[in-house]
Amino acid sequence: MALELRPNCECCDRDLPPEAPDAFICTFECTFCLACATVPLGFICPNCGGELTRRPIRSAAKLVRNPASTVRVRRDNPCRVPPANKSTATAPQTAPAGIERLTAAEALTLLPDLIALLRDAVSGGASVGFVLPLSDGVAEKFWRGVIAQVADGSRILLVSRKDGVVIGSVQLDLCTKPNGRHRAEVQKLLVHTSARRQGLGARLMQAVESEAQADRRSLLVLDTEPGRPADTMYRKMGWQVGGEIPDYALDPEGEPHPTVLFYKRLLNSP
Repeated sequence: MALELRPNCECCDRDLPPEAPDAFICTFECTFCLACATVPLGFICPNCGGELTRRPIRSAAKLVRNPASTVRVRRDNPCRVPPANKSTATAPQTAPAGIERLTAAEALTLLPDLIALLRDAVSGGASVGFVLPLSDGVAEKFWRGVIAQVADGSRILLVSRKDGVVIGSVQLDLCTKPNGRHRAEVQKLLVHTSARRQGLGARLMQAVESEAQADRRSLLVLDTEPGRPADTMYRKMGWQVGGEIPDYALDPEGEPHPTVLFYKRLLNSP
């Protein structure tokens, strides 16, 4: 029996056609969009308590004999993780912080926050291009370089703030080569240790993908250390593995580690 491809998100009723790259299902085929699967569900089905994973895409040829369902399913109750699964849920208890795209001038005013965010990430073991000890001078030089690229239009910088303080950020490096203006690289996804396990990383990734589509980028790439939480999140969000390179970078303690190369094709880019 073919997998039932339901046409909508059970939480928000958003359309999810068979080719949707952001449809998530459980083993009972309950279906949710990425936004709802992330927050408030934390990739846990509110019906059965099972894990939500990306729904596979059925080829157009197979859809002829095994078409998608047209029956819309909606939950009667608000979407939330079942009580038995609260210990594994990643949904926050309060409204999630907003995500904003910064101009160069705005980023400059937030320079102390950005430096603090980077130092928190590196101190927490994130392999994002730096080793310990990370001085304020090195961090400031890095962010000023980022801000210069935001100013010249070759980079997009997104941040999330809570009570005015930056708690997360992600960057999109826009390829400017004539033969590569359809692609971009996602870089430096940073979430402060105080804001982790609340779905913020996934929401920053959603936001940066939207920015890429708005800029007519149809292919995104990134790399990350295998086995880290970000590795798992990217796979759940539909990113494809392109390969793994051994001893690619040093961790903050100076030890070499491999990196996984990911790519993602964006549908319906304007």
